[in-house]
Amino acid sequence: MTRRILFFPPESLARDILSRKARAILESCGDVIWNDSGQNYTKEQVIELLPGAQAVVTSWGSPVFDEAMLAVADRLEVVGHAAGSVKRLMPQAGYERGIRVLSGAAIIADSVAEYTLWAMLSGQRNMARYDQVMKVDKGWGTAGGGYGHEVYGKTVGIIAASMVGRRVIKLLAPFGCDVLVYDPYLSEEGAEALGVRRVSLLELFAESDIVSVHAPTTPETKDMIGAEHFDAMKRGALFVNTARCWVIQRDPMLRTLALGKIRAYLDVFHKEPLAEDDPLRGMENVFLSPHVSGHTEESRARLVWAVASDIQRHFAGEPLQYAVSWERLRIMA
Repeated sequence: MTRRILFFPPESLARDILSRKARAILESCGDVIWNDSGQNYTKEQVIELLPGAQAVVTSWGSPVFDEAMLAVADRLEVVGHAAGSVKRLMPQAGYERGIRVLSGAAIIADSVAEYTLWAMLSGQRNMARYDQVMKVDKGWGTAGGGYGHEVYGKTVGIIAASMVGRRVIKLLAPFGCDVLVYDPYLSEEGAEALGVRRVSLLELFAESDIVSVHAPTTPETKDMIGAEHFDAMKRGALFVNTARCWVIQRDPMLRTLALGKIRAYLDVFHKEPLAEDDPLRGMENVFLSPHVSGHTEESRARLVWAVASDIQRHFAGEPLQYAVSWERLRIMA
């Protein structure tokens, strides 16, 4: 019997994330039922489609699996999520049935790490200010802003040796930085392998020239960065957040930024979209971007390719590259 594969993303999204190569891989695995409805499937539509399906590709806006969906997924073996977080896609019951869950988050992580390195380089040299001097002020030179600083040889604090955090550490290797990491799950042996120093969260903030947030959204990380951490930062230090604001207490961050003690590159916010009257919009020492660090033409085009390649490996009995276990979900973003 020919395998039946369901592709949930609607055509409008598929234009961004489904490459010709990914389509060919999926079609080599079986008969693919494409979503031609023009919109995301409802839970009721998914329940009608699932019987007999052996593989499913999901993405942003796809219904998450629940008991009703699992009850009719009589042949389902593998689900590939061509998007970011896979944390709530599949309940434990699905894992216990042996359904393999794949995540394209590693593809997005490459883009986030690249953006983070750029933020460090740009922030250290104060490039946003130069741009304003040239375009808005119609001026020349530093306009009293100083010459900026290098990334070379600086102490960089990485909050969490997560999927993105580890990529940032790798990208920093040529810059000869002293990299500090706060991560309760990182062992001494693991830190040594990464070439970093394990420190407490407060030590990281106090010692770092650059602090970069990569912590996952878990009960343990809620509001873990507060006033004592921002107060401990060096004057002129750079704070970068491309992860989530779940881990940050907003008011202490705003107070520290308003004082001009530190600078920040922020891609994520406590409430999105960012309100028009949010005080962050008026701070010259803060660079803002609208939650785009993980989005590039290249990364979006590789999302389905990543999970499709693993679906192909699954049916060929080969080791998977993008599988996520139930145990790993607990400490993932």
